[in-house]
Amino acid sequence: MDPAFQGFGHATTDAEGRYRFRTIRPVAYPGRAPHIHAAVFGAGERPFVTQIYAAGDPGNAGDFLYQRVPAELRALVQADFQPAAAGMLDARFDFVLAGALATG
Repeated sequence: MDPAFQGFGHATTDAEGRYRFRTIRPVAYPGRAPHIHAAVFGAGERPFVTQIYAAGDPGNAGDFLYQRVPAELRALVQADFQPAAAGMLDARFDFVLAGALATG
């Protein structure tokens, strides 16, 4: 547990649509695989809400929402957490909405 973790955050994209945020690696809780909730929206637009799952996590097989995503589309809701500097992890997740791309 990270006592400084707020449980939510806010990030904006730059002129090229890139974003970055820092969080803890998600963990499972009863009935759910590790995931990050995300809502993406432009000014005055309704939010697009999704969940970002940890690629390759064994809990994905038992997560009822993950299993509702067609198998051929599951890669679109997964991020691959890879080791980075100082014991941290990096992951990339691109949001594509109506032809616009936000990359992280």
